[in-house]
Order: sequence, then structure tokens, then C-alpha cells
Amino acid sequence: MERIVALYWDNIDPRIVKAQAEVFAHFGYAIDQRERTGVNHGDFLDAYMAELGPDDVALLMDIDCFPLNREIVERAFAAGRAGKIFGCAQSSNHIDPDRIYVAPMFMAISKPTWETLGRPSFRPDAENDVAQRLNDVARTAGVEIEQLNPFGAIAPKWRLGDVGFYGVGTFYRGGVFHLFESRGTPFAFLLFEVADAVLRNREIDYVALMARAARTRGDPKWARRFARWRKAIWWRRLKQRIGA
Repeated sequence: MERIVALYWDNIDPRIVKAQAEVFAHFGYAIDQRERTGVNHGDFLDAYMAELGPDDVALLMDIDCFPLNREIVERAFAAGRAGKIFGCAQSSNHIDPDRIYVAPMFMAISKPTWETLGRPSFRPDAENDVAQRLNDVARTAGVEIEQLNPFGAIAPKWRLGDVGFYGVGTFYRGGVFHLFESRGTPFAFLLFEVADAVLRNREIDYVALMARAARTRGDPKWARRFARWRKAIWWRRLKQRIGA
């Protein structure tokens, strides 16, 4: 059985949740969107993988991420059934930007593969972000990892090893969009605009999105809010690193 799941907390704009579900429905898929406020992402994924049937393949999603075509979902499930780990590449810049791994923003993995690897935990720690340890275990075991690299971002922010950069509003090769940092961001309009383009079967206007993002960041009202938003993220990451 093929299953798609996304975790979200109650601090996510409900329009983001709705847009993701609509995009998947547009391509003929149902996504299981579970509101589990306060639950650690890694713990949620550990529990979800444990509940899968013995032959299930899971597509693990972030709530602010969705496919841009049906084919990339089919490709993900096919890779999962073949015993691979498949999905979008990421690096943890607060740990090591050169350690690239497939992240569960868009990750396909089967229950048999996870079982064969010894059920490695998705839980993050001081040396690993969510699912980063799983990638390491898979590489050591010789499991093939097929990653989709970004081809562009509306607002590049983080280094992805020697591949390039990703950031707010990232587009991945093969057809995946991820907003990133969607809680309280003034850039949620990027997700709504991209979802609308998908649902209307029209081309994405990347230039218009970049222009609007530049105006938003330069607007004094949003600039102050953006600065507070970035400061809150910085403090949260600092506390995570020192174990506070």
C-alpha cells in the first residue's frame, strides 16, 4: 500500500494545510495530514513507520511541501518499492552544510527497507537533523539513496554542500516545491501562488514571485516582522545546540 503523510502543529496557517491537500488531490492522491501539536517530528515519524503495514511504502512530507506533477510522486513510490530512499536533498547548516541527505520534507521509503536497516530513528540530536542518521545508516548498508537537488529558490539562504543553495521557496528538480520556515513567515504567499498555478495547470511565473518577495522583504512593515522572525529562529537554534 502507498501512503502519504504530513505532520503539522496548530501554529501553521490552515490555508497551507488546505493548499497541500488540494495539490495532492489534483494529482489523484490523498494525504494523511495529522495535527500533533508539540510532538517532535522525529518521534512522529518513528511512530508512523512502526504503524505501517509490512509491505507499505511511505511518502513522508513536510506540511509546506508538495509535488508539481503526478510523475514525481509515482517516481518516488517506485523507488521506495525498489528498496531505495528517494527524495529532496537538504543539509543542516547549523550542524554541517556539507553533509547532504534526503530529508522527510519529501522522502519515500518502504517499511521493509526501514526494517532491514534496523528501524533507525528519525529523531534529531546534536549531530543529526531529522532523518539524517537514517541516511547514514542506509549508506553504510549499501542502500541506494536517490536525491533530488534544487534548481532554484526565490530567496536562497542556506548552502547545500558543493551543489549550490536552497532557501525560502525552493524548487527541486523533478517537480517538488518547498516553502521552508512556514510558521509566521511573510512569504507564505509563495506557496499559495505556486499551488494556484498547479491547480490551474498554468506555468509558474518565477520572475513575478521573486519580484514580490523582494518587495515584501523591503516593505518596512514586513522588514520589522521578518527581523523578529529571523531572531526567534536564531535563538531557537542556539538553544537547541546548547541543550537549553
